[in-house]
Amino acid sequence: MRKFYMNGEDILITCSRRIDEAGFARACEFVAKCDKAILEMRKSSIILLQDNELNSIVIERMNTDTFTLHVQYEINCKNVFQIN
Repeated sequence: MRKFYMNGEDILITCSRRIDEAGFARACEFVAKCDKAILEMRKSSIILLQDNELNSIVIERMNTDTFTLHVQYEINCKNVFQIN
């Protein structure tokens, strides 16, 4: 679990057992880069964050009194295909 303080909000980040330490660190970097935009997430919503290299993480905002984000998956760009 990691805690951020962003724009007056405490944000807790937890992760699934499917995520290793390195993946969790990358997910926390993704969230930090989102800055205040991440605060627009509603409770019980799920989002996909993607970087320029198409690496992605799936995050769920938990339905709790705190602003808790749960990292569900990390998707490597090798497993992402763009269909036009």
